[in-house]
Amino acid sequence: MQCPIEDRIAIQDLMVAYAHAVDSMTDIDGICDVFTHDAVFDLSGIGLAAIEGHDGIRAFFTNVFANMAHHAHYLTNFAVTAYDGDTAAMRAYVIGMGQGKDGQGVTVNGRYYFTVRRTPAGWKATRYTMDFLMPLSGSLENAK
Repeated sequence: MQCPIEDRIAIQDLMVAYAHAVDSMTDIDGICDVFTHDAVFDLSGIGLAAIEGHDGIRAFFTNVFANMAHHAHYLTNFAVTAYDGDTAAMRAYVIGMGQGKDGQGVTVNGRYYFTVRRTPAGWKATRYTMDFLMPLSGSLENAK
C-alpha cells in the first residue's frame, strides 16, 4: 500500500519534532511526546544501551542535557520504508553535532529509523534506532 502524502508529512514532522526537542537542550516532555509510553529507544546500533518507555527516555535525556552544552541535528533523505494504514516506518539521514560541557565534541553521520503507529493523538514512534554511515568523530561519553 502506498503511503498518502498527509501521513508521510505527519511522520516526517514527527522525526523533525524529535530533533527540535533534542536540540532545545531542555524539552524532555517534547521528546517523550514523540513516543508511545511503551516505545523502545534503541541506540545499541551506535554503542549505547537500549531503553524502554517514557521513564527510560526521560532518564537518558536528563543525563544527556546535564552533560551537553550544545546540540544541532539536521535531517534529510526521508523515505517511507513500510506503511499499512495505521503503522509505518520511516528512515532519514542525520548529521548530529554536539559539544559537551567538558569541551568534548562529537559529530554523528548516520540514519534514524522510526517505526510509528497512528494514535488518537496522531502518529507516535513505537521504536527508534540509528546507525552510523561514517566513523564517529568524537566521543559519545557525554551520552552515557
